[in-house]
Amino acid sequence: MRLNNSILGLNSFLASINDSRVKRLTIGPYWIVVEAEYGTGLVANPQTKISANSVKEYQKKYSGSSLYQLALHVKSEDLIERAIGCAAINANTNHYGLKLAQDNGLSLPNHKDEKIVVVGRFPNLEQKIPTAIVLERNPGPGDLPEHEAPNVIPNCTQLIITASTWVNGSLPSLLKLAETAHVSLIGPGTPFSPILKQYGLHRLAGFLVQEPDELSRIIQKGAGVRQFKHLGVFGVLEL
Repeated sequence: MRLNNSILGLNSFLASINDSRVKRLTIGPYWIVVEAEYGTGLVANPQTKISANSVKEYQKKYSGSSLYQLALHVKSEDLIERAIGCAAINANTNHYGLKLAQDNGLSLPNHKDEKIVVVGRFPNLEQKIPTAIVLERNPGPGDLPEHEAPNVIPNCTQLIITASTWVNGSLPSLLKLAETAHVSLIGPGTPFSPILKQYGLHRLAGFLVQEPDELSRIIQKGAGVRQFKHLGVFGVLEL
């Protein structure tokens, strides 16, 4: 999915930031973490083969930055900087006291008669929503390539989109295809913000960090969702 120059809701997100200090920036092989005073933000690392020296350079470069200063990097053409900026926004929106309904976003009761399209291959999706049509950048068995989106999204009733599309700028083009669908943005990189309601999103499902110290420690060592899911809660915010 093509990188766009701006993320959805950029100006509103930047205007809403409580410009607190950043406690820690962690860049792991699979996830990037920004820990601030009132919340911790996660975003998938877009470059999983980043070298240890590059990680040190980024962390040194942004040492002492405020949350707002980090968030401004969502405008960067550098993929890592852009992801750091999005993680900073998530640290602002996904604050520790947020009240959420506990769910991972893939629980859809009474979905048998619906046409469900999922952008992104989520773990165990075939067990949770066996009838889903899956669009993937790197399609596996049974998946459709992402260029099929205009053929399957317009008449679906449920559209579930991975949060990575918010980070890489492809989310707006997907939302334009959703005519009457109920739309969810899901994944640990989801910002829990009502700002996204005005763009046609109905539900946000993500991960609320509860133990940032341990999370940063194991992500630096290469942990994925399965390894860090006990360090917070998966939750849903209805918009």
